[in-house]
Amino acid sequence: ISNDHFRLEVKDRGKDGKIPILVLLKTLDRETKKSHKLLLTAIDGGKPSKSGTAEIIVDVLDVNDNMPVFNEDTYSIEIYENVSVGTTVTRVNATDQDEGANGEIEYRLSKALARKVYEIFELDSSSGIIKLKGALDFEGTEIYKIDIEASDKGTPPLTSRCRVVIKIKDINDNPPEIEVTSLSNTVSEDSKPGTIIALISVMDKDSGVDGKIISTINNDVPFELKPSYKENTYSVVTKGLLDRDSPTQL
Repeated sequence: ISNDHFRLEVKDRGKDGKIPILVLLKTLDRETKKSHKLLLTAIDGGKPSKSGTAEIIVDVLDVNDNMPVFNEDTYSIEIYENVSVGTTVTRVNATDQDEGANGEIEYRLSKALARKVYEIFELDSSSGIIKLKGALDFEGTEIYKIDIEASDKGTPPLTSRCRVVIKIKDINDNPPEIEVTSLSNTVSEDSKPGTIIALISVMDKDSGVDGKIISTINNDVPFELKPSYKENTYSVVTKGLLDRDSPTQL
């Protein structure tokens, strides 16, 4: 027998003859080699000698010595906030070199995640598919970091983890909001040009260009907007003489 993993020892039992014993020299790894074929040869002491051979096949049984391995440590996804509930966001995938139950994988969301993650996303334990369970809102949450576990069905089970980073992309779904602060209930018609009538602040919850605001007032009124030192804040001031008999409306 010639094999790096085994050695043949022969025990002399006297009248009972000799007993060959196969001894393991090195640890076996089923994932590297599932079976070993050995050829045992026995030779007698006659002249001429006679020999006989026997094939020995050693099948290596699996133990749960390999944990699941994700094909990525971190999955990065970008989706728009208006995608429909039920949409597939992504799929995580892990493999396990063990066989049978030791190589069967189940996925689950980490128990340490915030409750909101469970309300927004759902994970299929068999396929690793992540779907949208609730509505997204960029203005509420811009990014989700979801830790996912993959466990095999061995005894005891082995577990590995990955992270899914989901960035929500904004859409223009919020109208500008205007807040007016009047400095006086009435305005005298002899007010000088440049008199401040009211303060206006505007805002838009959307991001980027969707949140940029252009503010204007009618051209046919004796008032104008003066930008303040603070962004999106204006003063409404008189730009000419007022005439009480010719009412104007902003």
